[in-house]
Amino acid sequence: MSEETDMGARGRMEQHGMDFSLVEMYFHISPEGMEEAVFQLPAAEFRNKEAMQIALAAGGQMVQATGNELAASFIGTSLCNACSVMLLMAAQYNRLLDLSMNNLTLQVELHDDHAHLGYKIESLRWQDLPQEEPAWSGFLLARMTDYITNEVVPAVEAIAEHAGVKNAMIWSQYAYQLAFVRDFVQENEPRQEVLARFLRGYELVTEGIPAEAFNRKRNPFLMTSPRFVDNPWEPEKPIMLRSSCCMYNCRVGGEKCYNCPKMTHDEREIRKAQVLAELEKSTATA
Repeated sequence: MSEETDMGARGRMEQHGMDFSLVEMYFHISPEGMEEAVFQLPAAEFRNKEAMQIALAAGGQMVQATGNELAASFIGTSLCNACSVMLLMAAQYNRLLDLSMNNLTLQVELHDDHAHLGYKIESLRWQDLPQEEPAWSGFLLARMTDYITNEVVPAVEAIAEHAGVKNAMIWSQYAYQLAFVRDFVQENEPRQEVLARFLRGYELVTEGIPAEAFNRKRNPFLMTSPRFVDNPWEPEKPIMLRSSCCMYNCRVGGEKCYNCPKMTHDEREIRKAQVLAELEKSTATA
């Protein structure tokens, strides 16, 4: 194992060959942070009841939430994004980023009718992974287990407690979130060695970390018996149902997502018809 490497600004980051452009685009996590953040909170403050309640209220107001459920859901699942980023960077660069709560600042940026939530990495640090198996897998499993136990679990439990919701509402979304990233990487990563490392990391996190590390009866990352529904946007590519509701409907005028598991068959058929009508209209006017 190498010593930890520390660096700060974008220029130095690029010199070390780490590209955060896709991570920033899809997960809004980067050393630079958001250009126009309207709210910020050090992630270490997630355990601070007063600070967390201010964050929940501010986040809820931005999206016209009807309670704490939506803000708690978004902040809680953002930590799943952090885990995804760690696995991606481990696969791409053989480096395990330091995304501990003391090294992250939660940020929110507004875009028209929605908000982006992500993190600024205060100091870009990493540890190099071993080059060969089984040392690579052993190192990654040990570090990710430690990260889950000492960073993610206390944060998720604090977010849920301060929001007055059950932490199961947050954890139950993790399986879909990580499986979605897995499928995206499988479809878009042409480098077989990178894909193989990511899939191995996914396997370790979903099957190697014991449930006790999460204070749960089962590992919440593990996606069992995924279900799929018709995709009106791309008929040849069915859409995976979420493992749990993301609470996006808990806002003024809010609707369930098309792949929400709480949506009934009839509700989804109505939504599907609406989507198809909109697509037909846009095609006719193009």
